[in-house]
Amino acid sequence: MPQTLLIGAAFQPLQRELSRIDWSQIGANFLKHFLQIILISIIFWVINRIGKHLINKSFGPYQAPEKQSARSQTIFVVVRNIFKYSVMFFYVYTILSNLGVPVGTLVAGAGILSVAIVLGTQGLVSDVINGLTILIEGQLRVGDSVTIQSIDGTVVSIGLRTIELRALDGTLHYLPNRSITTISNHSQENQNITIFLRIKDPFRIDEAKDLLQDQLPKAKHHTTKLKAGIVIQAPVAEKSHGYLGVQISTKVAPGYQAAMQTMILDRTLKILREAQIEVEN
Repeated sequence: MPQTLLIGAAFQPLQRELSRIDWSQIGANFLKHFLQIILISIIFWVINRIGKHLINKSFGPYQAPEKQSARSQTIFVVVRNIFKYSVMFFYVYTILSNLGVPVGTLVAGAGILSVAIVLGTQGLVSDVINGLTILIEGQLRVGDSVTIQSIDGTVVSIGLRTIELRALDGTLHYLPNRSITTISNHSQENQNITIFLRIKDPFRIDEAKDLLQDQLPKAKHHTTKLKAGIVIQAPVAEKSHGYLGVQISTKVAPGYQAAMQTMILDRTLKILREAQIEVEN
């Protein structure tokens, strides 16, 4: 409500300035400078075409399907829009100046309105700045497995205003860029996974370790997603309760933590079950 009142009050100085303009004289200037306005329009049209061609050519190598990314696409759109609106602004300014419109006076009269608009859109500006920072620094890519604001999921879309994140339960979250303070990207480098199994009979922990060291490393030959050897440590005390058991750790390809952890756990339980070594939850 305060911002609405501020914007309403800001229109009053601008309205006063508009009422002082001699519109009949501007109409006469239009007829007088008609050919000049046509020439200016042609010049700006040429500038616009050349500028767009240069921008498309500069981003051309990144528009190929194999090189497309949310980052390059978004930066391309931002640069193109900045150029388009800049050309539009200078074109309108030049035309109005030739018609005798006191552009400087109007800008001064709209000063308060500009402040009101800035105050009303500061959230949008913050979204855009944060979005550009995320894109330029390459913090995220579409398809990355991430944790943002305690939400685990996969990046669906990266925009200048929001990031779309699909959680593990399928929920699609729209996160404003200005609200993002910490990004945990699990897809940038190989990830560590650790599994702890509590052995019911502590005297069989060494036997469980020997069995797993002999058979579990064979899993690496059946997948390319395991990026390091499987390390088995025992006896290991579980941190929170001090239970004794076996700890299994390895490195996996980004984005495959859950799948590889499930695969290793399934193989481990099968090995121990065949040896009749009981595991407690």
